[in-house]
Amino acid sequence: MKGETTPTKATVEALLAPERRKLTQTYARAQRRWRILGTLAPLLYLALWYPTGAAERLHAWVTAQVPWPPAQVALAFLLVGGGMWVVNTVLAIPPQYLARRYGLSTQDWEHWLTDQVKAGLVAGILGLIVLELMYALYVWTGPAWWFWTALAVMVILVLLTVVGPILIAPLFFQFTPLEDEQLKERLLALAREAGVPAADIYRFDMSRRTRAANAAVVGMGATRRILVADTLLENFPPDEVEGVFAHELAHHVHRDIVWGLLLSAVLTLVCFRLLDGALALVVQAVDMPPIAPYTLPWLLFVLLMYSLLVSPIFNLWARSRETLADLFAIALTGRGTTYARALARLIDQNLIDLWPPRWYVILFASHPPPGERLHMALALGDRDDVPPQSQTPTEGGRYGDLT
Repeated sequence: MKGETTPTKATVEALLAPERRKLTQTYARAQRRWRILGTLAPLLYLALWYPTGAAERLHAWVTAQVPWPPAQVALAFLLVGGGMWVVNTVLAIPPQYLARRYGLSTQDWEHWLTDQVKAGLVAGILGLIVLELMYALYVWTGPAWWFWTALAVMVILVLLTVVGPILIAPLFFQFTPLEDEQLKERLLALAREAGVPAADIYRFDMSRRTRAANAAVVGMGATRRILVADTLLENFPPDEVEGVFAHELAHHVHRDIVWGLLLSAVLTLVCFRLLDGALALVVQAVDMPPIAPYTLPWLLFVLLMYSLLVSPIFNLWARSRETLADLFAIALTGRGTTYARALARLIDQNLIDLWPPRWYVILFASHPPPGERLHMALALGDRDDVPPQSQTPTEGGRYGDLT
């Protein structure tokens, strides 16, 4: 690597436009408050079903309307889950208002609500499938229902990973093959250098919803694709797009999707074992099966609470994989300073807090703090064998000045 003084916090912050950084700090503080409320409110909603007597009334009404137990469970899920969708949608309004106020969102309220409805329908259909499987496996296997349900959920997770890019993602975004042949060839050459000779690169219309930029690796096997947002392609110079693309290649090379599924499988197995014990507490108090209209709010509460408690574990793993992907991207391109400029542009454009509180990182962040990522990229610098790359002028040359 070329000689580079050890970057300081001031050096890192100098990469960012001062006016954007002030805006980001205000936006991030407000966003964190709503993130916490949006996490806790659904738990409170589900917990209130019992002290208010709503769970007993739900059970009495549903069993009087529908005689068949699987249909009773389905109807109860639609009622309880529908209420949760309303709670989540109402709580999502302030964050969307903030995104519009700070110039991040490009979506009007009609299309935003349409997305909320579509997301609710997808989640509802998947949740109903899992719930009916749980009931059927309880009837067929008795006390071992939790184990077989966990296995079934693992299979569903794999199937969703495979078919998600072709069945679910198109409900929200349009994907088209990358048309810029010159850029496409550069990216494919980078992929071949990384040992990924047949990378499918797609452009997706993120600009319909936000001015933020992003890229991702999705799918498995024949459906695996590297997605690059139009907001990234239109606002970043090719050298920086290469850096972001190399980061996504790293997830493919490191098999992060497979490892993520394996970790999810372990957490899922533990989840349903704990759920079995939690439902047993209710069954001991009432004479009914563990999966019934009365137990449904408790079942969803336990699942949601478990998800909240284990998210720091999954996020810790995810942050480690993101760090490896950053290191891979810098090693592959040989341009740490260019990669730092790309990260800085993402931070500014997406209004990401440079130094979020440590507690927030532990609980919610799937990526390392942006300031730490920038510091690492600047510290690694450029390889001596990589020729200087052309710069795309920006406001005041902000991204071209690393010191």
